[in-house]
Amino acid sequence: MSIQTTPLHSDYAVEVHASIMDIVDDLDAIAEIKAIWHRSPVMIFRRQSLDEAELVRFTERFGLCETSGRKDIQSPYHEQIIYFSTLKYSDGRFVGGFAGGEDVDWHSDQTFQVRPATGALLYGTEVPRDGGDIYWSNQYGAWDLLPEDVRRLIDGRVGVYRYAKRYAMLNATELRDKAKANAMLSLPDARHPVVLTHPRTGRKALYADQTTLIEIEGLSKEENERVLPILFATGGDPSLVYRHKVHNGDVMIWDNGCTLHRRDVMSIDQPRLMKRTTFRLSPSEHCVPHA
Repeated sequence: MSIQTTPLHSDYAVEVHASIMDIVDDLDAIAEIKAIWHRSPVMIFRRQSLDEAELVRFTERFGLCETSGRKDIQSPYHEQIIYFSTLKYSDGRFVGGFAGGEDVDWHSDQTFQVRPATGALLYGTEVPRDGGDIYWSNQYGAWDLLPEDVRRLIDGRVGVYRYAKRYAMLNATELRDKAKANAMLSLPDARHPVVLTHPRTGRKALYADQTTLIEIEGLSKEENERVLPILFATGGDPSLVYRHKVHNGDVMIWDNGCTLHRRDVMSIDQPRLMKRTTFRLSPSEHCVPHA
């Protein structure tokens, strides 16, 4: 089959015109989807209807599905799925992770981990009518926009990524359990290349998460103070950004190795339930920050 797509922003974000249930067991169709993903690291599937087992099955067509260590936000039915919501149980606890208020700024998931899972899938099952738009920024384009002297300075260098920097930016409700917060804050620093290269296409992507990157090894304090703001500003350059108005039934899949994302502020009085999976991508097929 030939799967049709519609560009949403240049070539890096596309809407894929396919029913996931029609293609999930069609290996030729999955191979075609993977080829699209190499070119376009943000893919949107509209008007999908999936149960949680189907969501996990589709995720595992792309990589090993990760199991969250946070039982408080995990689905009670499938440990590979986590919930983000504004809904509450009768005892006042949030259903899954709190998903209202403000989001942290531009970021890439799990950069503070030594071996981040760079594949992500988000399924909108209950979506608010206002706010909560999701933005992705093209980090292939960010690399291209950097001044030549900055590219020469950072290419091949390793950055230091620290969770404590992100924690300082989080809404206080994000980690309500002090023991969990302390465990996250005790994580060792992660070290990743600040420039990743896609093994299939050869394209270079900036990997500079402003919520965790604290320094680039081998640069002086003065060089870091000059260069890091340039990387962070370029990573979120408006010309690189696709803004997505989420609707019920949207399945969004993206590659954290070559994109940044963020969410609009939204009111907590509007119902929202999003289901997410994360998965490990092969370094032979994707620009991952580890071998």
